[in-house]
Amino acid sequence: MTTRRLYRREFLVAAGATAAASLLAACGGGNSQEVVLPTKTPAPGGSAPATTGQSAASSPAAVGQASPAAAPANIPQVPRNQTLIMSVSDSVDQMNDAEIHNPFLTNAQRTGWHFAFEPLYFYDSVWNEKSTAPPGLTGSKGEIPYQAESYQFNPDYTELTVKLRPNITWSDGQAFDSQDVLYTINMMRDNSPDLNFSFDMKNAVKDIVALDPLTVKFTLNAPNPNFMIQYFQWVQDQGIPIVPEHIFKGQPDLKTFTNHDIAKGWPVVTGPWKLVFSSATQKIWDRRDDWWGAKTGFHPLPAMKRIIILPRYEDPKLTQLLAAGDIDSSHNLQPADTKTAISRNAKLEVFTADRKPPYGAIDGWTNCIKINCAKPPYDDPDIRWALNHAINRKQIIDVGFQGSGEFTVLPLPAYSVMKPYFDAVQDILQKYPIDSYDPKKSAEIMQGKGYTKGSDGIWTKDGNRFAFTMICAPGFFETFVPVIAQQFKQAGFDATFKFPTNATTLEATGDLEVFVDGQSASVRDPYLSMKQYHSRYALPIGQNAIYYFRWKNGDYDKIMDQMATLPPGTPQFMDLWHKAMEIWIPNLPAIPTVQWYQICPVNTQYWKGWPNSDNPYTTPASWHRGAAGLFINTLQPA
Repeated sequence: MTTRRLYRREFLVAAGATAAASLLAACGGGNSQEVVLPTKTPAPGGSAPATTGQSAASSPAAVGQASPAAAPANIPQVPRNQTLIMSVSDSVDQMNDAEIHNPFLTNAQRTGWHFAFEPLYFYDSVWNEKSTAPPGLTGSKGEIPYQAESYQFNPDYTELTVKLRPNITWSDGQAFDSQDVLYTINMMRDNSPDLNFSFDMKNAVKDIVALDPLTVKFTLNAPNPNFMIQYFQWVQDQGIPIVPEHIFKGQPDLKTFTNHDIAKGWPVVTGPWKLVFSSATQKIWDRRDDWWGAKTGFHPLPAMKRIIILPRYEDPKLTQLLAAGDIDSSHNLQPADTKTAISRNAKLEVFTADRKPPYGAIDGWTNCIKINCAKPPYDDPDIRWALNHAINRKQIIDVGFQGSGEFTVLPLPAYSVMKPYFDAVQDILQKYPIDSYDPKKSAEIMQGKGYTKGSDGIWTKDGNRFAFTMICAPGFFETFVPVIAQQFKQAGFDATFKFPTNATTLEATGDLEVFVDGQSASVRDPYLSMKQYHSRYALPIGQNAIYYFRWKNGDYDKIMDQMATLPPGTPQFMDLWHKAMEIWIPNLPAIPTVQWYQICPVNTQYWKGWPNSDNPYTTPASWHRGAAGLFINTLQPA
């Protein structure tokens, strides 16, 4: 793909150890393989590291070895109890960005840049009146100032002034100031749409100037009260990093510049971390004790001295690694795997109290059955409603999630701050009950469209069976997509499913009919999620779209354009929201299914102070740029 949305969750496509020792773990399960966790530097020359606390006779043989290359012998040894180990990368079993540390390249993954760089602001999507920032930081209603101290819109939201925090320095000692912000924004605008985050930035920003070394002023192309939270408050997995002008400026091709050279100290970042080793199977980030935050008294140094990033593994392997205490955090797990892991390791905790379901916090990544509305017969809203009536959402929860969680009828996360928006459209939902599981109604629609059921129970028209394959990115939907497919089949739709590694490419180009995915953006009001259905994103099939629905409705577009200019929650905004849903719900360009939960068991054997429901200063979603830096800086030795 040549463009990529701001919200990268869609692009996600390992017994014991003692301090000061390397760890050799051979895990069984779905794909047996050996994973070396170098809490002590692997032996030079590629030889296998020694294990401790485990006899040779008890060590299982490795099959299909997937060990990292030995790190250079000059990397200092760091004990396990001073090391944070996270399995968080976007790709399974190996990282595809070993020599890429430029977050603006489309093939950059979340393997360290998402905490080594720092944001102007954080936003805590799970904030409450008790907790809106971690210890040592201040915040208000979820907003947490970081590289910036404050921001201010003008009355009509066409200008934004941001005041930077003084005395921030890059890891090479150069000052971080307004020129870095100007350079980053102009770099994106000048290289759109080829760099991550650049498409919307080019459309949104008319001009940016430095009023002084610590003050920048944005002039926007249109009123945009969501501009700050949409782009410069790192929340969930969205937000733009600022890069060092003195490193990026003058590079011959910013569309290919990798920002990777460990010998030069690259990547240059403002965070307290430096990259010391990078391979396809591990990245090692060591603490940088000259971090500006500690030097200025803004925040103490992180407690750990090393962070090891491992690839993401399939759920059975992650379950084993967590159960053995060999990693401290991982990517999202399903409830069944979480139940297994916490039953085997008393040191694991989850976000919810007493280790009880649903185990995690609601994510902004609300799941939907998404429809390519440009392909017949899916361009017909009646057909989409026939599909919707075939879905039993309660059964999806009961079977696919072991009864843990909740379904949804809107493509929005059920945060408490979002409740007024759910409530405001209940009258429309009563008229158009999205949660109505009604196979008879589904059959009535299909018969009205000229379909008849064949002897195999599948709807047929003009000799063509109503058949489709649901495309899903691997690693997230395996537990419940088979349930949905079976429900479709019972209702007469010949539905199958696949988990191809190029799922997101197929979605972007429209080379599919139906796909299951999450929809993220909104954490405070519905606009950022619902604008994704604007016709401007409905590119012809074959062209890379930023949002994949390919639904067009001019009246809906006009409402979204008006909502974009208004502060959320105002009477006019709420009126427009209702009018928008009077169009969206009857047309149903996507079929909302379940609220997604960030189920992330964490290991308290070495580190304490993880966020949880009693202290929700963020979530323990270690792959999120809006969470990782916050809990890394907060954790303390157990």
